[in-house]
Amino acid sequence: MFLTLEDPRARVQGSRDPLGVQPVWAAFGRCVVANLTTVTTSIRGFTIHILGRLFGEKLIEKGAAGEQDALSIFLRMEQAGAYARYVGHKVDDDIRGIERVKRFAEDGGGKVTIQDDATGMILSDQKTYGLWGLYSVAARVSGISADGPVGLSERAREFANKNYWPLVVPVESKLMKLMGNGGTLRIAKTDPVFSVLAKLLPERLSVREREFYAETLRDALYVKDNPAAKRQAFFAELLKKHSLPNEPTGRSEILGLAKAARKKEEALAVRLEKIARLEAFFAPAEALFDHLQNRKNQKPSDLAVSLAKYWGRKVPHLDSPSFDDLAAEIREVVGDEMAAEMKRCDAALGNGDYEDAIVSLLEWNKMIMAARNAAPWIRLVAGKLDVRFRSQEKTFPGAAELPELWRNSYFIDALKSIVLKLEEEG
Repeated sequence: MFLTLEDPRARVQGSRDPLGVQPVWAAFGRCVVANLTTVTTSIRGFTIHILGRLFGEKLIEKGAAGEQDALSIFLRMEQAGAYARYVGHKVDDDIRGIERVKRFAEDGGGKVTIQDDATGMILSDQKTYGLWGLYSVAARVSGISADGPVGLSERAREFANKNYWPLVVPVESKLMKLMGNGGTLRIAKTDPVFSVLAKLLPERLSVREREFYAETLRDALYVKDNPAAKRQAFFAELLKKHSLPNEPTGRSEILGLAKAARKKEEALAVRLEKIARLEAFFAPAEALFDHLQNRKNQKPSDLAVSLAKYWGRKVPHLDSPSFDDLAAEIREVVGDEMAAEMKRCDAALGNGDYEDAIVSLLEWNKMIMAARNAAPWIRLVAGKLDVRFRSQEKTFPGAAELPELWRNSYFIDALKSIVLKLEEEG
């Protein structure tokens, strides 16, 4: 396993992910997508990330700010960039914090506050859920950001100084003062500072931008210590040719990509087939556990009878390849005991032994929650389900949906998003 990058959605937080599948699918996904995460889907998000770090670097070099101010400068640039995109280019589907951006823009009388406190924040926790928290690691691994909170890589700095900084020069003093201290931004195209911000973030990418983001984000040419990076450019080409535009990843697409990859890159084909096999288990297991959360006081044996009528004699795609082909990699992530319980559940679903699958899911959840020093969500009391954490009932997939059921992204959708954006621009 090569876990070079932590995905904010692959971390277990609080009581989410009751079966602990996120670290496992993330490990398998990292073998095909080396640098992106589930949420790093916006190229302009990376542009704003570069500008936030560039401006911080410039201000620190001039002595107008200290390293401790880098985050504040970044947050202000994220706010200013959001307004430049929303007001200047009418973008509203690719901006984190868009609801506050709209409200502040509409209520401000042509002006908005740019500040690293509640008066300017475009998210309730902009540091965590904005571009700093969600894009920083991907930017660093892609060879864009320097290690630590300050600055860019030499490659990204050279790119930014050639392509972005010349636009800033005419309003450098005013823009750097806004970034360094905060203040009020007039969101009108006639305002020199706002006009420059809009020019920095046009909807269409320049030729040089396409080249830079293709190398860093799409092809992962500067990712270190992950063999997947060496074949990502090829995988990106396959996605361009064989994936379904604007559709989330699914089983048929993954197997089609694996078939196409086998002609040239056997290792990639094998990784994709393993992902398809893992998701054939995880997706129905997660769906069944969700279902159990709304079946209080019912017996596993009774539920198993109903499930057999609803799902059929067994869950598909769990016979070949076998779970054993995945087991060693799963054990690396979750350990022997948890991997053994997963194998038990996989076998039960594959054999149509739904009662054992239900009991196994309860034990699986119990082990996961024990590792978090928490109580299981569901337990058996007097042979019936005692649901301790009831979730909002979700649509339970039927037998016709099982063959294509897919719930986890393996980071492939993020790469697909970058690939398709660059293809559209090209």
